[in-house]
Amino acid sequence: MPQYTRILLIEDDPDDVWVMRNLLADSWDGVNELTHVERLETGLKLCQKREFDVILLDLTLPDSHGIETFLRAYAAVPHIPIVILTALTDQSAANQAVEGGAEDFLLKGRVDDHLLVRSIRYAVERSRRRKAENDLQATRHEFQLARTMQQRLFPAGPPKVPGFRFSGATYPAEATGGDLFDYFPMLGGGWGIVIADVSEHGIGPSFLMAETRAYIRALARSQADAGKSLTEANRLICEDTGGQQFVTLVLARLDPGSKTLEYAAAGHIGFLFNAAGDCRRLDSTSQPLGFDPELTGPCAERIQLVPGDLVLLATDGVYEAHSPAGAMFGIERMLDVVRENRDLPPQSIVENLRHAVGRFSQPLAQIDDITIVAVQVGGR
Repeated sequence: MPQYTRILLIEDDPDDVWVMRNLLADSWDGVNELTHVERLETGLKLCQKREFDVILLDLTLPDSHGIETFLRAYAAVPHIPIVILTALTDQSAANQAVEGGAEDFLLKGRVDDHLLVRSIRYAVERSRRRKAENDLQATRHEFQLARTMQQRLFPAGPPKVPGFRFSGATYPAEATGGDLFDYFPMLGGGWGIVIADVSEHGIGPSFLMAETRAYIRALARSQADAGKSLTEANRLICEDTGGQQFVTLVLARLDPGSKTLEYAAAGHIGFLFNAAGDCRRLDSTSQPLGFDPELTGPCAERIQLVPGDLVLLATDGVYEAHSPAGAMFGIERMLDVVRENRDLPPQSIVENLRHAVGRFSQPLAQIDDITIVAVQVGGR
């Protein structure tokens, strides 16, 4: 119970007002502010201008009488708990009032200081608990809605590209995340593959994630050069964020006809395994997006792919995951897991890597978004 409670007493009998003030003075162990008005309409107008924690309401007033008094008050200010204080002894009216939302129904002449204080405090506490529960429920609904909307931004399934098999998945640390993966056709017949990680995670970064996805998709459909798309996306992100957030990203262009891969990477790395399990690191070609509007993101040297190759892209939520003892999962452990599973379909590789991270961190909760993309070159 808070130390300071604002009470509105709507009562037209001066003697009853005097009694209420004295009862509260006798037993209230905190600080309260008692405001008194004589008419219902005056009290309801006052509630529009000032905040009150509880209303003590007489049912017999100059401008309202009986249970109608409570019903009018409850309809006007349903967010303020109401304790009825009246000389009416109609039990049916009492039942109707409590069923209709009144916190309590007290009879004048039968109320002592302890009963009055307890009734007021219970009313305020119940009201605040209901509000907290309603706020929590609303927040959960908003998070679920945001999560549902964000999930629609991810690919419904892998693209069907002859000679290649794709798989990708994202596992947000909260209801929504700041990670992104996507596949889409690019100008000139190539396929775009993107993975990105917005700084931090949660609702805010999820908006920047959606924005980044839109920029990359639009730019990559209008030009074949991944580096030019990345450069223009950076300029737009800088305009939107003012340098307050950044995005690490890999945009790769896969050419199914020539079986080649070109990529531009902004503060992000990837990996290329050959059929023997040897791994080549695909280094970043520029700093992350969002820092410098003058940034240029060149493409790395074109890579010739052969059957048995595997491209792995992952966000740092994978290799920066920690064990209870404080050890880091690390890049080498991640690569070892992929080597052990590389003969499996790419979906299994993604799932097994995610499970390995989970087992390593148990029983710790996931603290960062995890996103993994695997692309296998067919023909083995």
